[in-house]
Amino acid sequence: MKFKILGSGAGIPSKSRNTQSYILDVVEELNQYFLIDASEALQHRIMSTTIRPAKIKHIFITHLHGDHIFGLPGFLSSRAHQGGEGVPLYIYAPAGLKEWVELTLRTSASHLNYPIHYIEVAHNMEFDADGFKVKSYLLDHAIESYLYVFIEPDKPGALKDEQLKRLGIQPGPFYKEIKQSDTFEFDGQIYNTSEFMNPPTEGRKVAVHGDTRVIQHPDYLDLVDGSDLIVHEATYLDGEGEKAHLYYHSEMSEVQKNFSSISYGKLIFSHISNRYDQEQINSISSTLPENMLLAYDFMEITIPRDSQ
Repeated sequence: MKFKILGSGAGIPSKSRNTQSYILDVVEELNQYFLIDASEALQHRIMSTTIRPAKIKHIFITHLHGDHIFGLPGFLSSRAHQGGEGVPLYIYAPAGLKEWVELTLRTSASHLNYPIHYIEVAHNMEFDADGFKVKSYLLDHAIESYLYVFIEPDKPGALKDEQLKRLGIQPGPFYKEIKQSDTFEFDGQIYNTSEFMNPPTEGRKVAVHGDTRVIQHPDYLDLVDGSDLIVHEATYLDGEGEKAHLYYHSEMSEVQKNFSSISYGKLIFSHISNRYDQEQINSISSTLPENMLLAYDFMEITIPRDSQ
């Protein structure tokens, strides 16, 4: 599993940062990608990668500000000609997105050759995305904005080969039958499969935020706790907490402080204002702990199992 940043900027693109779009790469797990937000020039960003648009089957929109959705109609139109014919697409978004997309496509005489299923998101909902559990949480922003938490299913443990061999069961097709059954019979005796299985490997957890103020509610912190990767906005990096709060955004040190009571693998600060030049970014980055990173366009993070 990998997390890829197609755009890491806030509000207005700059020469070095496009606005927010992310890819959760689950090709190894599901042979597809999850797209989170669709900023302007999304198609061009994808062309600079090896991502195949037809393999994007689930899109999660955090909120309806333009810097998070202006690239969506163009992407949808191009996907129709890039292997997407007949491949259903699911779009999860706050109320209003479906109306806007359909109006845009209709006005521009754009026609799709695949079905779109729109799922209207609300607070504390849970979705199934081809086996991944996805939870939504309403954030604190000027308009309705959401956190999406992606939870991979646990991976079943391997069979205890040596234990089976001691019974006289050698490796072969019967091992597959055992693994797929609650019980199995051998030499006239019935055994519980669980006694011959190693513990499952816990699925990975990725928490991706839309625009928001810092939230200290216990329910929110419990939801984010244990994430292998947290992606949180840090429109402000340099101590302007009051200004961030005024404009419904977050300041980096306040996010760090808020997460000091929970466990997580890596924390990426993104949605960074274009006020900061590269020299400032480098200076701030050098002060961060090893597991905290400032996002940049085309950054790629591998999320290993047991990454915490």
